[in-house]
Amino acid sequence: MKDNFKSKFRFIFFLIFGIIIMALCSVYLIKPVNAVYAFNVKRGRVLTLKEAYILAARRNGTIRAAKESYYQSTLLKWSAVSMLLPGINLTYKDQRMHMNTASSSGGTSSMFGFLFPDYEYSFTLNQPVLRLDALPAYGAAENTINSAKMNLNDVSATTLYDVAASYYGVLNDISLINADTKTYNEAKSHLRLTEAKLNAGLAIITDVLQAKSQFYAAKQGLISAKNSLKSANAQLASILGISRHFMVVKPAKPVIKKALLKKYIFLAYENNPGLESLKYAERAADDETRYYEAQYIPQINFTASYNAISDNHVIPYGSVNYWTAGAILTMPIFQGGTRIISIEKARSAANSAMYETVQSKRDLKAQVVSDFYNIQNLKYEVIALKHEERFASKNYTLVEEEYKAGVATSVDVVTALAQVTSARHNLLAADLSYYKSVLSLEKLTGSFKRKLINLTVDRFN
Repeated sequence: MKDNFKSKFRFIFFLIFGIIIMALCSVYLIKPVNAVYAFNVKRGRVLTLKEAYILAARRNGTIRAAKESYYQSTLLKWSAVSMLLPGINLTYKDQRMHMNTASSSGGTSSMFGFLFPDYEYSFTLNQPVLRLDALPAYGAAENTINSAKMNLNDVSATTLYDVAASYYGVLNDISLINADTKTYNEAKSHLRLTEAKLNAGLAIITDVLQAKSQFYAAKQGLISAKNSLKSANAQLASILGISRHFMVVKPAKPVIKKALLKKYIFLAYENNPGLESLKYAERAADDETRYYEAQYIPQINFTASYNAISDNHVIPYGSVNYWTAGAILTMPIFQGGTRIISIEKARSAANSAMYETVQSKRDLKAQVVSDFYNIQNLKYEVIALKHEERFASKNYTLVEEEYKAGVATSVDVVTALAQVTSARHNLLAADLSYYKSVLSLEKLTGSFKRKLINLTVDRFN
């Protein structure tokens, strides 16, 4: 009875152990839905698309240069603030009197002696009371900061778009390698079959030559796809600012919400950072014009000073200490051509920013319309190419079977294989174009700017 129980226990134990082993094998051997693709043969850490965004925001040189420009613009407002801050000076002067004396005994010897010191120090305060030109100067500085901030967001959003486009480009090249590998194996299998039929007297040498030509063409296509992946790898690593080996994971396909075209145009006008940068630049130029125009407004400064002077031999009794205080009114009357030239330059800059803003709005609208309809066309093109690729693959399989049965010729097989190869390439190219068009529309409508702000990887966002 005990032996029977032990045998059943061993059977259940080994059964459970076998199930666990099979489950682990299925986890590690079966390809998951979100497959991981490697850039290189060497293994590295897996890099998701979000992690790629963070790396680019932290290490991309273009973004870091734009951050420095933004930081420099933040210093401009202090020049406007300093126009209202007091000027404080402390001046101290200490000099020694000396004289040469000749000997009274008729000799030529002389004596160099120091007498009493002469010192002077003063403490002065100059505080602006009325300086209205500081207000437009501060407004121009604030608008310049906002313009630089929007330019930073525009550069960052463009860089994040390049990251996403390169990321999907790498995945596309990997898919292209898989497709060309499949084509290469099919061409190789057909070549072996043709050579076997030639040896059996069922084919002619021309069939073998055609099969070899197709085989080498497939091999060259596979080599080209691998080289393209290496280039895409280098491009993505350059954008991210890294050089180590890593792997990419297939992210979710980029999609856009269903909305009318005018909705996307409105979002682009409201959220596109490049357009907002030009708007702030125009406001900054207008405020700068007001600053130069305010140069003829009178200025009033309050001044006070404390002075201590000693020019007598007896210092304790001869020193003079006194205070002075008062107001200074400065009335500009004529400043030559400097003010007029500055005003005209600021007005010209404002007009230039205004014209550039108007043209940028037109270009932005045209780009949104182009991407919107391009997405619609590519969506249907991808659907059609999927059907074409499936039918071409079925046709190749059928022709290959007919060739094995002696019904079709080698030319038919080569033609069918060329058609299925072209269909696979066209489908992958259409997929990549669709993804890039969706990403481009997201960039125009400010989606990548919001992604950058949500990452919170720097102190400027």
